[in-house]
Amino acid sequence: MKKIKLALLIILSVIILAGCGKSAKEEFFDYTKKNVTENSSNDISMTIKDIKLTADMKDSPEANVMVTQLKDIKVTGSMQHDVSEKATNTKLNIEALGQKIPLEFISKNDDMYFSLDIFRGISKIASQFNSELPSDEKTLSAFDGKYLKLSDADTLEIDSKSATNLTKEFQKEVSNYFTSLDEERFTKENDVVTFKLTKKDVVVLAEKFNTLSKSKKEYKEFVIPDFDEMIKNLPKALDVKFNLNTKTNDLAVALTSTFDKKDEGFIDSIEVLYNYKPNDKQVAIKLPAKKEIVNVKEIEAILAPYLSDELDEELDEELDGDFNMADDEFKELVKELEKEDFSSFSAAESDELLEEYEPLLTEKQYKTIEKIFKNK
Repeated sequence: MKKIKLALLIILSVIILAGCGKSAKEEFFDYTKKNVTENSSNDISMTIKDIKLTADMKDSPEANVMVTQLKDIKVTGSMQHDVSEKATNTKLNIEALGQKIPLEFISKNDDMYFSLDIFRGISKIASQFNSELPSDEKTLSAFDGKYLKLSDADTLEIDSKSATNLTKEFQKEVSNYFTSLDEERFTKENDVVTFKLTKKDVVVLAEKFNTLSKSKKEYKEFVIPDFDEMIKNLPKALDVKFNLNTKTNDLAVALTSTFDKKDEGFIDSIEVLYNYKPNDKQVAIKLPAKKEIVNVKEIEAILAPYLSDELDEELDEELDGDFNMADDEFKELVKELEKEDFSSFSAAESDELLEEYEPLLTEKQYKTIEKIFKNK
């Protein structure tokens, strides 16, 4: 999760850097300044242009099938930004494994809403991998037209205000870094300005982000754990190429990742293309109505009957077999249970769960689990 947050912050910060002027470098940042100081609406898309397999996997039927499936993934949509209302609306359609999945984020100030229309598509894809999710019409229709408010305290694992402040400070760090880069890294041919990022740039920005996260107590939750290990596990090479057409304001971004052979993966390199093209579809951004907003507890209530049956089936399978929970397996179980919030469970529900676990555990193990349930 921390890695995802870091990657998003770096990419977004590069896109919204400020500047002005007429050199290739300044023209690039003049475009980014315009995108955050003026209303904008862009068509966006993402495709996987190329995937190269490692030499020992080129003739593997399974690997080639997976590559074909990955290359068929497409993302199209639009992104709208209303400066005066401090609001954005991002609508995407993801095509994957024969399904079309809608994805929508709406934000205003520090509030963000996530459309739950995505649930139908995810359920269909999950069924292809024998990982069942509720697929009955009653359950699926309960999510149609509903939004989850991501900025609710019981939804996010992070403090949204601290995240906003950190992002603003990090953007200044990024701006200062790119301002210091040599003019030669920005070239222009005809109307197209080209700028490239390398793995070295990504590492520098990651270090700046982690240093900033350590600088204030309110940012401590964003400090990247095992930072050195994360950097070590980055692809062997990372290249991000920006092509900005200063006449049409079209922006094309090509991200190429090349992996080390020692990673023992089946992919040698992958190239992903992103395109941003201005459109004239600017309309008022509408926030979800109160009746359209649900919280995490309401979602859990909708899924409760299914999840309860699934848990019963899993436990029944264990009880029917010759099950013996080893110490290491029990430790993993304890770790998972300690992450869960049982505060909403009634005493009767806690006792019922304990009864399900009891045949699987030794007396000592049972007392440990009982303590977890009783203390939640």
